[in-house]
Amino acid sequence: MKYFPVAATAIVTAAALAAASWAGTLSLTAVVVVLCGVVALGWPQLMGVEARKSLSAVILLSGVVAALGSAVVERAESLFFWSSVALAFGVMSVFVIQVVRGTGQPQRLESTIGACGGVVITTTAAGWVSGLRYPAELVSVHQADSRGLLAVRGLFHYEDSAILAVTGTDGELSVVGLAAMTLVASALAACLPIRDAIALPLVVLVGAGAGMTLGVLWGELTLLFVGILGVAAGMLMASFRRFLILRGPPQGTLAACAVGGAPIAAMGAVVYFTERLLFV
Repeated sequence: MKYFPVAATAIVTAAALAAASWAGTLSLTAVVVVLCGVVALGWPQLMGVEARKSLSAVILLSGVVAALGSAVVERAESLFFWSSVALAFGVMSVFVIQVVRGTGQPQRLESTIGACGGVVITTTAAGWVSGLRYPAELVSVHQADSRGLLAVRGLFHYEDSAILAVTGTDGELSVVGLAAMTLVASALAACLPIRDAIALPLVVLVGAGAGMTLGVLWGELTLLFVGILGVAAGMLMASFRRFLILRGPPQGTLAACAVGGAPIAAMGAVVYFTERLLFV
């Protein structure tokens, strides 16, 4: 039960991203903003640093600017532009806060490093929005070639089911829902009360297996594509599981929620850049 808030946050936020991806960009952006808020509120508490309110505000604002920027840009090349801008100004703001605090303040180094880590996590969460809009909204989509060695036509055509579809706006293919569902499977595997020597590779295998299974069922994606997403989801969950085991349960509900939401947010960048590199 001591890890319940961590697991619940990870599973609920990943499921919310999957559901919002079917509703469209506006809904997904709202979920990402809420996710950034969860991480921002608990991250300074998790790090045990001073100046928590100001650092939380910077972490949250950076994530919100990045997410909104990804939602409103009109060119595919600019989808991650505001994430870069928000990251740069967020890190600078953290240093400004440390200067304003004055000399001789406690935990200055810890506050700086911890807050910068939080800014990185919330700004990468915008990748979920960018991943939904690319390629569904901003570029012409070509179906994956089912004759390729790594390509698999699904058992069910993705346009045929409103429930099982992984679609973006206008019915075009999106991997956001698939990636979010893979995270749910990896998070559930990470909750198993078994030794790390077994749990860590198991979580990665479950993530890869879930990604490939969903790819086969929904079709139009390559095994390489869904395999990378699945392995990335599993590795993120396994890493944070190991972090929790070594550090112990977070002190406080907000800190626990931040730990649960952090890998979900960080997966956004993996989703977007994997799409840009491998989507055909």
